[in-house]
Amino acid sequence: MLDIQRRKAMQKLALLGGGMALFSTLDVQAKMLEKDVPKWDEEYDAIVVGSGYAGTAAMLSMMDKGLKNVLMIDKMQYMGGNSSISGGSYAMSRTSIQKENGVVDDPEMHIKDTLKSGHNLNNPEMVRIMAYEGLDAFNWLVDNGVKWKLFSRSGGHSAPRNHSVGVGSYITMPLQEQIIKRGGQQRTRIIMDELVYNDKGIVIGMKVREKYEFKFDRSFDENDNKTGKVKYYRANAGVVLATGGWAADPKVRQIFDPSLTPNMPTTNHYGATGYTIQKLIKDDVDLIDMQYIQIMHVTSADEDSFGFAFRTITSGYSFGMMINPKTGRRFVNEIADRKISSDAIFAMNEGGKNHPILFMDVNGAKTVEIDELQRGIEAGAVYQFETLDEMIAKFNINKEPFLEELKKYNSYVKAGKDPDFNRTFSKYKGTTITIEQPPFFAARPGPKIHHCMGGVHTTVNCEVFNKSGKLIEGLFACGEVTGGRHGYNRLGSNSVVDCIVFGRRAGFAIAERYQKMVRS
Repeated sequence: MLDIQRRKAMQKLALLGGGMALFSTLDVQAKMLEKDVPKWDEEYDAIVVGSGYAGTAAMLSMMDKGLKNVLMIDKMQYMGGNSSISGGSYAMSRTSIQKENGVVDDPEMHIKDTLKSGHNLNNPEMVRIMAYEGLDAFNWLVDNGVKWKLFSRSGGHSAPRNHSVGVGSYITMPLQEQIIKRGGQQRTRIIMDELVYNDKGIVIGMKVREKYEFKFDRSFDENDNKTGKVKYYRANAGVVLATGGWAADPKVRQIFDPSLTPNMPTTNHYGATGYTIQKLIKDDVDLIDMQYIQIMHVTSADEDSFGFAFRTITSGYSFGMMINPKTGRRFVNEIADRKISSDAIFAMNEGGKNHPILFMDVNGAKTVEIDELQRGIEAGAVYQFETLDEMIAKFNINKEPFLEELKKYNSYVKAGKDPDFNRTFSKYKGTTITIEQPPFFAARPGPKIHHCMGGVHTTVNCEVFNKSGKLIEGLFACGEVTGGRHGYNRLGSNSVVDCIVFGRRAGFAIAERYQKMVRS
């Protein structure tokens, strides 16, 4: 494992240049103090900022521990953020679904896969917490109305452990319904402008703007949006930040990775900006791993944002074959992790002029929910062909090498061994799937900017560090706005585990703080 001091040095050096560049773009000002608050307009025991996986998990978990006067806010006109439009996939071992499918897996295998993908730059204690506490969180989701309907294997995982609800809103909505049922408050169109500190440096509330009008323009700098009415909310036990990443913000993401140019597509919703992270830098909050921003290959070049072909492409990687149409040959292990796969696609696609072809036959397509398959076809991102010749003509595939490669691929599936790329082959209902039976279903994968691995530096209980290494009392953070869990590259389906497990930890921690305040 990389020496921990070297890791910290790498992070500080990478962040230093980006942080200084960012300060040059902002009006540097002091933290907002309690003396600067004209009056507290509203008062709560705790406030959660953000309504995705992490925010809803934190909110419901603090209510599980007895807090009642709590508020969750979101700047958008809708709840759920990126979480609501994501694939809703949760990577976990030892579940009843795994057992029903005869899968041999354990947390140690999950930990090993996660650290490998993260190049051992992950915080190992946090990875262990995800792998071991994730099962309890998985069952907690079920208890709160979440229903798993899909089971598969994601790239980089050594076993099938990917449980999905179909789309992320099928996780966020049941949790939000529970919050309302138990008396919690949820409000949209409220943006947090500033954290408010007392004279001891403890977070005691925030400055917000109500009736905020978000501008749906990816090139717009949210710092220039002055809409809304200023209010001040007191938070007695503190604040939980669950505001997500900033992959949809060209200006901020380029500070930390200049290669992520403004014209690059993203899976993120419009609200995934760097507004909050910029405020936190101003407040001297410590950040780690900011240079690691993931590009995901499980999306289509033929549609914007996350799109509708996601499920078909996911199954295509597990039960199909991907080729370079110019050569007719495979060029990467189809179930490699997101970083390896995206890099391989970028290396062959000639700047977006030569998209790879990922395809499977009718038996492979049976692994996709029929409505998901139909949505991809209707969006023009999934193609159906009655013969291979039709597909060859459509995509101008180099025919003879392609047919030879397909024959070889099918022989590898039957033998259970892939000497070319060392791929293993997933089973569906107890059997592996070749590509032989029409109709054939194809897509053109197009990698898009997806996930921020870096963010706020926290303890395992989601307490936030400042740049001096001291804890900022009353401030907690969880989800994609935090760093340390995923290192260099995040494995697919690990983000939901991260958000739910540490969202719950944040909720428990702020509830414990409140209870101590009440007793003292």
